[in-house]
Amino acid sequence: MSRTLTVVVGGVVGIGLGALSGQILFGGSAWNLIVWAIVAIAIGLLPTDRLTALLASGVYGYLLCAVFLYTANTGGAPVAQRILFALALAVVGPVCSIALTLLARVVSRQLRGRRRGRRDERADALPTTRTPSDE
Repeated sequence: MSRTLTVVVGGVVGIGLGALSGQILFGGSAWNLIVWAIVAIAIGLLPTDRLTALLASGVYGYLLCAVFLYTANTGGAPVAQRILFALALAVVGPVCSIALTLLARVVSRQLRGRRRGRRDERADALPTTRTPSDE
């Protein structure tokens, strides 16, 4: 998948999940954070390129928080004030999302390295067969 498409998909997922979380999913409670974190980790692990993962994760986090704050804040404030509040406070979203993405990529790399190391150890432990030309 191209970088642009990956970032756009991350943004669309953020908008959709933010809208669902603000009104329907868990009623705007803190349980949403678990779902958001799982999706942020998935968005961070899917792209093979680190820059693409960070961009998609940042866009996801920002749009998720902005849309959630706008839809969950249904008080008597004017619409312009709600939008400015959501856009300003949504800066926290990319910070958390990018941090989770980096953590997930580091852990994934460590696990792949260990698995590769074990595979190499098993290959070294296999008995070698001697051929007549070795003697």
